Amino acid sequence: MRDNHRLWIKIGESKESTMNYHDLLTDEDIIEIKNGELTVDISDVVYDSRQVQKNALFVAIFGFATDGHQFIEPAIEKGAAVIVHQADLPQYHDDVTYIKVTDTRKMLGIIASRFFGHPSSKLTVTGITGTNGKTSSTYFLTRILSEAGKKCARMGTINDEIDGEIFDNKGRTTSESRDTQAFIAKAVDYGCTDLVMEASSQALDLDRLVDVDFDYALFTNLTQDHLDYHKTFENYFLAKAKLFDQTSKAAIINTDDQWGVKLVERIHTRHPELKVITYGTSDDADYKIESIDCTTRGSQFTLRHGEEEEALFLDVLGRFMVFNAVGTIIAAREQGVGWDIIKKALADAPVVDGRMDRVPLDLDFDVIVDYAHTPDALDNILSTVRELTDGKIIAVFGCGGDRDHGKRPKMGRISAEKADFTVLTSDNSRTEDPDKIIDDIEAAVKPITDQYIRVTDRREATAAALKLAKKGDVVVFAGKGHEKTETSRNGVRPYYEKEVIQEVVKELGL
Repeated sequence: MRDNHRLWIKIGESKESTMNYHDLLTDEDIIEIKNGELTVDISDVVYDSRQVQKNALFVAIFGFATDGHQFIEPAIEKGAAVIVHQADLPQYHDDVTYIKVTDTRKMLGIIASRFFGHPSSKLTVTGITGTNGKTSSTYFLTRILSEAGKKCARMGTINDEIDGEIFDNKGRTTSESRDTQAFIAKAVDYGCTDLVMEASSQALDLDRLVDVDFDYALFTNLTQDHLDYHKTFENYFLAKAKLFDQTSKAAIINTDDQWGVKLVERIHTRHPELKVITYGTSDDADYKIESIDCTTRGSQFTLRHGEEEEALFLDVLGRFMVFNAVGTIIAAREQGVGWDIIKKALADAPVVDGRMDRVPLDLDFDVIVDYAHTPDALDNILSTVRELTDGKIIAVFGCGGDRDHGKRPKMGRISAEKADFTVLTSDNSRTEDPDKIIDDIEAAVKPITDQYIRVTDRREATAAALKLAKKGDVVVFAGKGHEKTETSRNGVRPYYEKEVIQEVVKELGL
């Protein structure tokens, strides 16, 4: 498997044919145009001035930290021939075409889709959204479809993949719209028949998935996260719901989640023609999950659909992982994949990096790393581990800085109630004081239990937790998961949880 460290996909084979701006924007898209008589063969669609090449079309988008309009002149100096902008500009060059539009961010995706020949229409696309479970679900579905003989591409939080070739996406769950369209075009070039991708709420809200045609959309759950961005749960829900506004064949929804029930109602009102398939433990669910039995060997469960009843085994731990798998089973069934293939794929399901991930150590206690960074995810992982051990649970976690403050006391309360001992520490404190973040968490822990300590430095917290563990215990490191760095006011340092744990075990002589 080759690691491709650059996600920026060069054009060459992915560009359909010679085209100029007339092919990329319609009269309805354009508010105003200057120097429209100039026409060149557009070499690329670009939103990053550093990627400009001669005769590129540069789209100036408003970002969180910077305004792309500030980089128009550097883009022109590097050879941009067409500028698509939203704000009025202080100067215009006679040898450059300027096109003003209402919303450059939205137009970036539309222009890129046209430039790459509307690639999402050339394969089957499944989008997966929800607070928790997106990444594992993309891996499960990719595994099932590959087992069925389909050539698959996958886009998600950890990395992107085309038929086994890995692309580093720099940790962005859903790439910017131009990069998404380019990646889909590359997948088409590779001969892929299917694309499975995560659809984050922010990406949907920021139109990074505009003009992507989804055949199937899957909703896992909605719990507290990203409220620093969305402000309210309703806004968060509506952002997720946008995925189903651009889905054509079927919506697959977990109705054990109250927001899933609300999503079903919204779809029936707005898109009555769209097929809706529900799953959960309720008798009303189209696919009913029964008899879940989670052990250290994996998870067994029964899935009932009409007259069908199938017993399945998932080679991954946890009740919540069963729910993730069921959504992908339904997506596969809708594409005609047989039960035998599904069972074979899930019996050998991949352990996703940093998702209920047991660290291989020669110890008399277990160590698990999980990306759980929301209240619901922390609750799930601790509840699952409680089912699997008779020993004590030691939880190690913190909360991110410059993010939703409301999660902090909730996560503290969950750990105080569900773990036997808690080690409060840092987790990407960013510009905040890490000790003040821990204060926010501790405020909910202290009234419940005195079985906790504070260790601000995460590596030192790792050592403290491992020294506390006895035979038969489980130490759960939550929050970092697959991440390779730790961000604080001191900058960014390398930090891969599993490697740090292994190093600390060696240093302690355990």
